[in-house]
Amino acid sequence: MENMKKDLTQWDLEACTYPAFYRYWRESLFERIMRLFVWENTGLLDPKEIEERNILQGYCIISKMPNEEELTAFFGSMFTPTKYYDEFKQCNINCPIYSGIRTIDKDCIVINNNALRNPSMMHVHHYAVLLAHAEVSLVNVLVECRDASGVPIVKNEKQLQSIRSYLKKRFMGKVSDAVTDTGYLGIEFGGSDRKTNQDILSILETRNKLLRSFYSDIGVRATFEKRSNVNSAEVDGDTSMLLLNVSDMIKQREDACSKINDLYGVNWSVHIAEEIDYTEENEPEEVSKDDVNSEGNL
Repeated sequence: MENMKKDLTQWDLEACTYPAFYRYWRESLFERIMRLFVWENTGLLDPKEIEERNILQGYCIISKMPNEEELTAFFGSMFTPTKYYDEFKQCNINCPIYSGIRTIDKDCIVINNNALRNPSMMHVHHYAVLLAHAEVSLVNVLVECRDASGVPIVKNEKQLQSIRSYLKKRFMGKVSDAVTDTGYLGIEFGGSDRKTNQDILSILETRNKLLRSFYSDIGVRATFEKRSNVNSAEVDGDTSMLLLNVSDMIKQREDACSKINDLYGVNWSVHIAEEIDYTEENEPEEVSKDDVNSEGNL
């Protein structure tokens, strides 16, 4: 039991580092973006295989393996250029048990993530980095608020071990008794009071705005943004950007579905998840001009 307690303590310390927060947000945002589109009637092909390849590579290649009737989602690379730099005639396809060459629109169909075939993983990585830094800052401010110390400056190994023990106890939320370790004596604290450098609520607001920006970039309106906090111009601009992003991504998938159905005689379909569908009938209620004051605020 004591060993488990020690392991938990070490895990808690490591869980509040940048690498741990980055891994959390990378996996979390990846999962959220996977749910943006819903595929139906794909048979034995799990739709997550399609979206994984779109997110990681920017496009997914649909074809059949030799002597199989079911369709498979492949990673791959395109070659045999045309008169355009981003259009090709053929592609290499690969999966863990097969690789081969296919002719595009003849014995395979390419599903683009967007018109430029940009992978969504770039968005995931970018915001995972920013959110991880925000989380680290939040933890640091919460911990540093437990006392008014600055940066500890030690002069020997004994002082170093003493201050590490003290800071660890503070991190774990233990009540600090009077200092009895003589090694702690003589330690100086340099710099300003770290607890006043960043406001906790400001960091939380930054974190929420980063999440909202992530959703906006992929075409999803964040539900935690109150309409009373934005003016009418921001509402209109945000809606236009959402529809632009969603319409581009869904159009590529719908066009690919049509080609797949024609080539293979299936009945695939794809649509935006109902929870985040911002088509005309699901668009949030328009803001009345009477609800906007002279400063443009709701």
